[in-house]
Amino acid sequence: MKHNKVLGALYGAAYGDSLGAVTEFCTYEEIKKKFPEGVHEYTDSISVITNSIDPGSVTDDFGSSCYVMQEIIKNKGSFNRDIAIKAILTWSKDEEVFVKYAGSNTKAAIERLRQGSIVEERDKLFHFQGKNTNGGAMKISPIALLGGNDNSKVIQYTKDLCWPTHYNASAVSAASAIACAISEAQRETATINSIIEQALAGARITWEEVSNEGYATFGPRIENRIQYAVNLGSKCTNQEELFAALNNDIGTGIQVAESIPAVFAILAYTKGDLKESIYCAVNAGGDSDTIASMLGAIVGGYQGVDAIPIDIRNRIEEKNENIRLKETIEEFTQIVLCNDKEDIV
Repeated sequence: MKHNKVLGALYGAAYGDSLGAVTEFCTYEEIKKKFPEGVHEYTDSISVITNSIDPGSVTDDFGSSCYVMQEIIKNKGSFNRDIAIKAILTWSKDEEVFVKYAGSNTKAAIERLRQGSIVEERDKLFHFQGKNTNGGAMKISPIALLGGNDNSKVIQYTKDLCWPTHYNASAVSAASAIACAISEAQRETATINSIIEQALAGARITWEEVSNEGYATFGPRIENRIQYAVNLGSKCTNQEELFAALNNDIGTGIQVAESIPAVFAILAYTKGDLKESIYCAVNAGGDSDTIASMLGAIVGGYQGVDAIPIDIRNRIEEKNENIRLKETIEEFTQIVLCNDKEDIV
């Protein structure tokens, strides 16, 4: 992996999250009415969730990613389920990023963790089967980078990260699709087709593994939903057609069967252009910050950090000093690059 591509993925995820906060959980019609020309830059949020956020600040998406990175740094580059639990518990103490923005499934899991348990074997389906939301996928960028270009390692890390809060075939398969896409985008030889192919492979493998462990779930297979979304996105000839497909056929909600396919529909349409990808995610409506963050990690890594204007990066660093965003990214990037060198040797 190269330095500029690792930074591109991390700053891309932060950029998508922070800009998407302007429109989080607003409908496409509400966004269009308030911003006839669309949201292109930081401005006051129109979301009931993030209406008091300082433009440029991240929400729970990249905020939780920072805590994951910090725990990996503390453990000198190691990652497993215990480290995932520690990261989430530490994040839960953040009065700003966690308390205001974390989702209900994650908050419920935190309460279980504070009581000292994930779930009892007999209760696992009750706790996890319906948790088909994107709380695992939203914070997956550090894990994808830590796993390097080893898909088996990326998938195992993904499973470990999802274990405390979103462990079922659907949610973990979705997180794996995003993780494998981010990992593939780091390759110098990556193409949009290869990124999508690796996402589909990651989703398929993880669905089978997690189902066979006893954590099967209801709902469509994520790989099938991604392929459907890619087919629609690739056929769109303009942004209005894409927005129609996202809102009428694919969905942009917090369920992984909507938000993860939406990422790949946009990717297929924009062919990896970072500016247009983030714009489409932020203005489509729904879970805009999460979709834009996941997409930003993929296309940011694909294009490299220079695709993100320096003034935007500076703003993100300045507005997120409370979670040590800049220092965390710098330290974590060094771990990723060192791991990559060791794997090559």
